[in-house]
Amino acid sequence: MADTTQFDHDRISHLLADRLLEVPAFQRSYSWDEGNVADFLSDLATARQKQTGYFLGTVVFANATDSHRQQIVDGQQRLATTAILLVAIRDALRDFKKDKSATHIDETYLRGYDLDAEELVERIVLNPADQPAYDLLLARAPLPAEGTSSIADAYRQASRYLRELAPAEDDYRRLIEITTQLDEDVQVLVAVASDLPEAYVIFETLNDRGADLTTADLLKNYLFSQAKHNFALVQATWTKISGDFDKAEDFVKFLRYDYMSRNGHVTTRALYKALQEDIGTGPSKAKKYVQQLDAARATYLALKDVDNTLWESLDFDMRESVLAMRRFGLESSYPLIMATFATWADDKDKAARFFTKVTNWSIRALFAGRLGGSVAEKAFSRAAQLVSNKTAKNQEEVRAALSTLIVGDREFTDNFRAFGNVPLTRAKYLLAMLERAHRVKLSMPLDGMPDWSSRTVTLEHLMPRAEAKNDAVKATYVETLGNMALLEKGLNKNLEDKPFAEKTVTYGTSAFQVTAALKEQQTWTKADVDKRARELASLAPLAWPL
Repeated sequence: MADTTQFDHDRISHLLADRLLEVPAFQRSYSWDEGNVADFLSDLATARQKQTGYFLGTVVFANATDSHRQQIVDGQQRLATTAILLVAIRDALRDFKKDKSATHIDETYLRGYDLDAEELVERIVLNPADQPAYDLLLARAPLPAEGTSSIADAYRQASRYLRELAPAEDDYRRLIEITTQLDEDVQVLVAVASDLPEAYVIFETLNDRGADLTTADLLKNYLFSQAKHNFALVQATWTKISGDFDKAEDFVKFLRYDYMSRNGHVTTRALYKALQEDIGTGPSKAKKYVQQLDAARATYLALKDVDNTLWESLDFDMRESVLAMRRFGLESSYPLIMATFATWADDKDKAARFFTKVTNWSIRALFAGRLGGSVAEKAFSRAAQLVSNKTAKNQEEVRAALSTLIVGDREFTDNFRAFGNVPLTRAKYLLAMLERAHRVKLSMPLDGMPDWSSRTVTLEHLMPRAEAKNDAVKATYVETLGNMALLEKGLNKNLEDKPFAEKTVTYGTSAFQVTAALKEQQTWTKADVDKRARELASLAPLAWPL
């Protein structure tokens, strides 16, 4: 490393003035928020007040083989914020008619003439997501709406700070002082590697404590540092995978579920070190991990999408299971489901049917109050590990491993009957599954059942919500399942204002058999709601069978 990597001490503005820099396309976007920018500006102000230098840490660059720009491996946030601050200073000076000073900042730190390109170019190029906003800053063009671009928001914040610091033209020297400070007193340690893989080895060494970085950032840098001759493949695969997640916390959640699908439970705090041990060292290990992660990504995304192509290849419908997972937030079982699709990859039907079974177990456990805290997640993760190491080879063996979560029929019926208020989106699913169970019990065909998840099906409150507004007793059961029914939208018009006895005529015409049975009902009191709740609960074990 000593032969190929150059270390130097420099000033932050000099990095912009003396080099052409570029953020690699696969790097995360600019992410400093208002607090980060405020801290940066405050630290600079404190250093100016004390007339001391300010050390801004280490930056890591890599020489590119196909570009004259050095690539920023570590330091993007600090360099981009410095550039944004310099743009704001340039614009403030122009507003004060200090054109020569503004032009000097623009031509020294922001843009310069490139002999090879024979044109004026930006001294720092950000990633494709951030560059359009930065181009607008350089051109002093109208900016995106507040809150839509972190680059633009940082510029607005810096501009407000400068206006407070130098409210009048006579104060312009305060702006020059910041520029001089960035040029002379804000110090950085610079490491320049011969290529990207070598740069990530340096970065991994410098940042092994993970300060201010997400698990995803740390993992990416670790993989890139290990990739060596597999760097292009690892980089491309990582970019593909991470591109499916808009938020860093969602990506970290996926990484954690993937790890737990193979290795058992781990906390978010301990995830990075656990991943390092799981992956190992060397180019082949880095390659193997990202390829496995890419396959896990496909399953994970399918668990959240009813229209995913994974389900299209099956001869049976997975819609209800996917919707149940999403509407009830049953993510604690994801590691187990991911494990089955990975381990039973040669039999997708077996894995998909098991997914439905896990959904049933999860619904039962939810009504029994067994999914709270980390207990369920730990149980599902242990079972996932057994599936991955092929100790548990079928539903029966997995069910035995989940004995603490499994709820028997009698307990489930009691829990279902006594359950309290149910949100509307969940109620539609629950009533639809009970409708299906009712039809199965009576040997009725399922193909005549309307699509409960469509907008043409509504949820009818048998006792209207308005009636419960000023009645404490009615308010206790108006949102319970016993007081709800599925009803076609066309039948639901103007029902709320009608007496219950008249509404039952409409209920009797519904294609939903459980709803149509209400045509025999003469009254609708709390006793009637309780009776219907017991009837619905009796169907629950058949709706979500063990």
